[in-house]
Amino acid sequence: MRILIVEDDELGMQYMMSVLKAHGECHAATNGKEAVQAYCQAVEDSAPFDLIFMDIMMPVMNGLDALERIREFELYNAHRIKRNAIAVMATATNDSQEVVRAYCCCSAFAYLVKPVQVPDVEDILGRIRLELQSKPT
Repeated sequence: MRILIVEDDELGMQYMMSVLKAHGECHAATNGKEAVQAYCQAVEDSAPFDLIFMDIMMPVMNGLDALERIREFELYNAHRIKRNAIAVMATATNDSQEVVRAYCCCSAFAYLVKPVQVPDVEDILGRIRLELQSKPT
């Protein structure tokens, strides 16, 4: 599994890398703009990301805007992408508007409130595995 971790906080990035490295090949981006560029480049290289763990509150471009752009890219490049990336959003706030936007506008798979706990990530990864098994590639 190819995983894109998008986190502007260096300690948060190191933490997510340590949690997710056992589950796949991890790549990093430090803001939403970098995430969009990394995702698009991965598709261009015929190696799209399967999973995106994205912080919401970041400089340059926030995670929700970035995920909307990624979803638009997926839509216009559906002929080159077997499956849209599964997105897990994370933020330090529990803002109901962010939650609605993450699920409804951005097709997020899950939403985590920081500090992210390993059992929560493991639970989501288990649900993702089931999701991937149930859908053909």
